[in-house]
Order: sequence, then C-alpha cells, then structure tokens
Amino acid sequence: MRVIKIIRSLFFLWLLVSWVEIVQAQETLNKSINLGGLDRQFIVYLPKNFTHTESLPVLFCFHAGGSSADVMMRFTADFRPLADDQRFIVVYPQGAVIRDEKDPQGSSNWNTIGPYDNGTDDIGFTGAMIDFLEMDYAVNSSRVYACGFSLGGNFVWDLACYLGDRFAAVSSVAASMWQWTLEECTSNHRVGILSIHGTNDFYNPYNGNQYSVSMNQLSEHWVLKNGSEETPVTSQFAPGVTRFLWNRGDACYDVAHYRIQNGEHAWPSFATQVIWDYVSRYTSSGLLGCIPVELSVNSYNKESEEVTITVNNLPEGNFEIRSSTGGRPFQPLTPGISINQNTVFPLTISKVRDDKLLLQVWKKAS
Repeated sequence: MRVIKIIRSLFFLWLLVSWVEIVQAQETLNKSINLGGLDRQFIVYLPKNFTHTESLPVLFCFHAGGSSADVMMRFTADFRPLADDQRFIVVYPQGAVIRDEKDPQGSSNWNTIGPYDNGTDDIGFTGAMIDFLEMDYAVNSSRVYACGFSLGGNFVWDLACYLGDRFAAVSSVAASMWQWTLEECTSNHRVGILSIHGTNDFYNPYNGNQYSVSMNQLSEHWVLKNGSEETPVTSQFAPGVTRFLWNRGDACYDVAHYRIQNGEHAWPSFATQVIWDYVSRYTSSGLLGCIPVELSVNSYNKESEEVTITVNNLPEGNFEIRSSTGGRPFQPLTPGISINQNTVFPLTISKVRDDKLLLQVWKKAS
C-alpha cells in the first residue's frame, strides 16, 4: 500500500514538473478577449524560462494602421530578445478590422476618441488586456508600459490621456497626439513620456497639421502636465539624432524626445533599445528610486482665503507654488510664491480661492 502511495506521489510530481516545463516552453501565445460581442486578439510573449510565480513588467506594443500584431512583433519592433535578457512580458495587440465605402475589404486600425470615433472601444480593449494579464500571470502592475508606431503611436497618446492610471510610461515612434486629444486631455495624471520622430515624416508631419499637433506642442504639453523642468538638456545621441530631455521637476517624471534630422516615417534601428531603456526606469509612482516632493494642505480659511501648506523632500534649487482649478494647466499664484530648502514650513499663503486648492510645486526656470 505504501508503495502505491509513493508511486502516486511521484506521478503527481512528474505531472507538476512537466506542466512547469510546458509553461517555460510556451513563449509566444495567441490570446483572445470578447469585448462587447467582438473577439479581440493579441499576442503575448513570455521570456525564456518564465514561471507563473515570476512578477515581471509588461510592455504593450501597438502596430501601425493596416499592419498586424504579428508583423509588429516579427519585423517592425521585435522586443523578444530584449525581453529574454531584461525579463519582461511583451504584448502585441491586434487592431480591429474597420470597413467602409473607401475600404470595403477593411484594414486593422486603432480607434480614437474624438470626431473620427468609429465606436470600437480600443481603450476598453487595452484595459481588458491588462486585467487579463493580472489574472493569468503575476505581473508587476506598477510597471506597465506602452509603445506604438504610426497610428499605433497616435493611439498610445490616447492611452496616456484616458488610461494613464494603468501605465507608468509610454512611447511613440513616428506619431504625435491628435489635435482633439490634446484639447480633451484634462487629466492631471502623470506618465513618463518618450517620443521618437523624423523631421521629414510625411504621414505624421514633425510640425503637425490639421489633425495632429507638432512635436514641440506634444513635448510642451507633457512637460507642463508632468511638472518637468521647462528647459531641456540637449545632447547628440547619434549622427543626425538629437535628444531633448526635460528633467524631473517637483515630481518624479521627465519627458524625452529624439529628433531624427531628415528622418522619414519609419521605426529606426535604435528605437527598440531606447524605448525599453526609457520606460523601464519607471513605476506607477514615477522614476525608480526617486523621492517625489510632497505638498500637503494643513488648513484653509475660506473667509480670509488663506491656505497653510507644508512641503517635504524639496531638493536644491528654487521652486514656486502653482495652482489649478482641475482640468486646466497649473499657473503660478498671484502674487508669486517662491520656496527653497531654506523656506520655513508650515507656510501660509494669502489670496487663494477655494476653487484653486489643487496645488503643486514647480521648479523655477533658471
């Protein structure tokens, strides 16, 4: 009887080991989610020797309009070798096929919230994919990232605006933000931002057009939203490629842009490595190892319009207090309030209306 129990135990152990080996061998998986009656597909790449107990970051990579998840994975942006080396999961979503009179056969595209909304819920699809991964794998939910090429990159900016609480950092290649997305992007949620763009891009012009904003406008928008330093540090990344880096300000978020002189509408060879190097520095709380400046409101007197604040973790330099009514850009208080490491807190500030109690610390331009 004891021999039978031992055999059964050994058989169970063999099944368990075999199952783990199968999981380790399954590196590329085709997945599907039903969303609103529509089956949506995506490819999940698990790095070599992956186990279900391993908590890994996740990078979503959105293909160009008319392309596919498979083409994005195998030809445009193959993150698989990097995922094996750096230990992260890569997800290649498949855009829904959109058919109309001009294109009766249809092509795979990404929908955008705005005047050209076709009703496909790609924001919901992305959120559902994140939920799926969190249920099936022990993913690190604080380190979820997104990147995209061309129309996929345009869609990434929608994600940063409308689903920014699920992403720590995002990146686009050959894509800017739609004009209507910029107008509706009122969330104060901060996200790490990287853009890579060629000055001779015909499909997504570097200086913008009636549909998309210029790359300068894009960077300025996120510098303001992230509270990054207003003047970038400029460096030569490679021949013909200039990097602009707006360093972190009061918070732990910066903004980076790579300008490719005479670059066309293409995914440059350096983009894959640069994207991972950038986004992997982030968690949902900002840059890894960064201690954000903390501003707390101690009290507010509505009659006298006086607010008392305390600021902690203030680094060296000169800073100012800015306010917002919510949904609008932060503006300096009037009169201006400057602070530094020598400022004594708690600090009482006068003439602050109760609809402007959304306060932040910003580094002053040098």
